[in-house]
Amino acid sequence: MAPPADTTRVAIAGGHPAVRGVVRLSCEEAADLEVAGEVDDAGLAAELCDRAEPDVLVLDLDGAVEGLTALRAIYTGARRTRVLVLTGRADGATILDVLRLGVSGCLDKADGLRTVGDAIRRVAAGERVVAPDLEQAAVMELGVFARRAREGSEIEATLTPRELQILGMVSEGFTMHQIGTRLGISPRTVETHVAKLYRKLGVRTRVQAVAKAAQLGLLDLG
Repeated sequence: MAPPADTTRVAIAGGHPAVRGVVRLSCEEAADLEVAGEVDDAGLAAELCDRAEPDVLVLDLDGAVEGLTALRAIYTGARRTRVLVLTGRADGATILDVLRLGVSGCLDKADGLRTVGDAIRRVAAGERVVAPDLEQAAVMELGVFARRAREGSEIEATLTPRELQILGMVSEGFTMHQIGTRLGISPRTVETHVAKLYRKLGVRTRVQAVAKAAQLGLLDLG
């Protein structure tokens, strides 16, 4: 028998079997929710959406890298599926990345599993469902990001073109001698530039300089 027209089709991806079990049971016990498909690997979420065409995908984000990769894959296609993320991670950086990708919901597993059925319905209806503590974590991370960007701009304004050039070469692992040879200047001159660079960045070592510059957006280590 075909499900009623107002039934919400739900797909479940990734996470611990117990978590998927709770989500599945919540759907099976509700007349208006239907499990359209399930995979234990978050990396298969986009494929599951293509195959099952669910209204809502419930994605367990544990394994942040895999979860974020799965989300990006989902949003690169013209899929109508809305995504509800469950996570045990409260770090603001991960949550901010998730929300930036455009998910419809984000809940902490510790509390969200108790009301996951209602959250699925709200997401299917077009609401945005984000746990207050997770949203706050994302806002705080956004503030950190803004401060770093501002600090990076201020520091970059003090760096000379030569210092920026040497910073890039330092990040690539070149020695003072190699930098001097490539730029046609003496190693001592390179050392002078590097000393000024370290002072402006507020660091003492090559590793600290590269880490700080990357953090401030002065270097792209990707």
